[in-house]
Amino acid sequence: MFRPFNNAWIKLIALVMGLLLWIHVATEKVYNHQISLPLKEIILKDHLTLASNPPESLTVMVSASGKQLLRRKWRQRGIRVNATQVSTGREEMALTIANTSLIGAEDVTLDEILAPNSISLQVDYLAQKTVKVIADIVTFPDEGYTVRTITEPEPPEVTITGPRSLLQDYSSIATIRKEIRGLRTDLTLSVPLAEPEEYGIVLTPDSVTVSLEVVPVRTRVFDDVPIMVYNSPVNRTIKSRPPTVRIELTGPPEAIESLSRSAVIASVDFNEKDAYGVANIKIDCPAGFRVKRVSAQQVRLVAE
Repeated sequence: MFRPFNNAWIKLIALVMGLLLWIHVATEKVYNHQISLPLKEIILKDHLTLASNPPESLTVMVSASGKQLLRRKWRQRGIRVNATQVSTGREEMALTIANTSLIGAEDVTLDEILAPNSISLQVDYLAQKTVKVIADIVTFPDEGYTVRTITEPEPPEVTITGPRSLLQDYSSIATIRKEIRGLRTDLTLSVPLAEPEEYGIVLTPDSVTVSLEVVPVRTRVFDDVPIMVYNSPVNRTIKSRPPTVRIELTGPPEAIESLSRSAVIASVDFNEKDAYGVANIKIDCPAGFRVKRVSAQQVRLVAE
């Protein structure tokens, strides 16, 4: 009598071994395979560099064993193009297996470049210059504190390397915009430089150090600050009602005590009044100080 489940484990093991043998034989076979690979490197003469983006990838035909084609590392390493024969300017370069190669793929053969068949290269002389660093830092101290000083970036200058035609537009480089909230104590931080949008520009170093000095604030009251009226009509005298405001200003203790009264300005723009003659008050004060309170936010403008 036939019993299909007799020796089931032996049959299952034989099936698995047969499948593994088939996979081994199949993956040892050499296959041709079309694939899109990243263009990772373009080799130029030492004193030259690219001034515009090259293609991101190339579609090629490769051949290798099934095992090798299944691996991912050689795909990620991408393709290298040898362009040491080109000079400055824009040049259309034909791509062949003679000037194009796989990077770190010893067991994979590059058979054909399918697309694009050529690439347009904008080549320029490689140059260097030193530029000033500008720290783009915005601070929001906690209530009762202020930032007294923000030091110059360290280093204050960096080296910018890239195409000569692009470097002439650079006299400075900014850090990425950094917003810092809740400050109560001094802080030193490393801030990355903002990466240039143009292709092929490298910054050395790529970050700078900036220190912030945080101190408790003191409040000083400025009474009867006159309100200045700008853009008033010719041959008419315009007055504000009320004519003065009371301003509470906060800042570093020693700085706010020595602050001149004339450095605190209250003003309104006649052109910004509404239909009822009401305009918003603007308060100007030196950097490092903050307006805490104003006795009035708006005034009425009247002709006398």
